[in-house]
Amino acid sequence: MKKILVLLIVFTTSFCLPAQDRLSCSLELSAGAGFGRGPRTVLTPQLVAQYEVGGNFKLGAGIGFRFARPCFQYITKRGTHERTFCEEFDIPVILRAGYAAQRFYANIDAGYAIGAYSFLGSDWVPGGRIEPCYDGFFLEPHFGLKLSARSALALGLLLQQSVVSNHVRTETGTSVNDPSYSIREDVSTRKLLTPAVTFRYAFLF
Repeated sequence: MKKILVLLIVFTTSFCLPAQDRLSCSLELSAGAGFGRGPRTVLTPQLVAQYEVGGNFKLGAGIGFRFARPCFQYITKRGTHERTFCEEFDIPVILRAGYAAQRFYANIDAGYAIGAYSFLGSDWVPGGRIEPCYDGFFLEPHFGLKLSARSALALGLLLQQSVVSNHVRTETGTSVNDPSYSIREDVSTRKLLTPAVTFRYAFLF
């Protein structure tokens, strides 16, 4: 796995070096927050190389490094919802298809995030390492505005495969002192696409 990642980084970097009119590269920083079963925060620096195939359409590839606080437990109790989070480092491998006009552009990123390390943070006692849950296939369309020849801003929606444990807690009885009082918790685990709104800055070269 390490050899594959090194080869991807070398390939993407070397692909950016030749001075060709149709070739462009961008160093990007994306930050976002999720909703529903999405993450609390996500932060991703990444490098992407793109090649113009004609008619302002571009194809590209890239690689990044992502820190996130994904939701790994979604708890429903008395009609309210709570999320609990872990902390995770992932390596997203990116394929990109895009269209660029004079000032505006749109890209669709798709790829696979490799779960590198995940752990329970300081909110948990005891903490410790757990299996990555915010990895797998992802899709992220984003729409942007070129601020200058070297910089751009974009707004996007990240849909990332994630393993979420759903907890539904049901209480019967009026109070703890009620002889008929009981708590039932139904737990199921699913892998689904979880959403996050992202804001991106790109340095173009």
